[in-house]
Amino acid sequence: MTAAMNERQEILDRFYWQHGPCCAGCDHWRHINALFGECVKSQPGLSGADRAAMLGMTSISAQISAGRAVTKRDEHCGAFADAFAWRALPLPYLKRIGAPLR
Repeated sequence: MTAAMNERQEILDRFYWQHGPCCAGCDHWRHINALFGECVKSQPGLSGADRAAMLGMTSISAQISAGRAVTKRDEHCGAFADAFAWRALPLPYLKRIGAPLR
């Protein structure tokens, strides 16, 4: 992983521990950047326009490909899952992100 990717993951991990269950901490979510990601639990096939609309974007100049649902990191749905082994991470990292230590 690159330094930028590590930093982005730390931002998302911290957000998750500060805000509780949300896309940022969900096993089904793959981040695109520190604010948005793609839900791999959702079915593929949404149009690029539909994916942009999910984020409140209209009349954008960039081409967005078809794919799965795109969400903001703070969203929460009934498919939320967190089976990650947080305790396997180094203690200094857990402290930095605000994860409960015990």
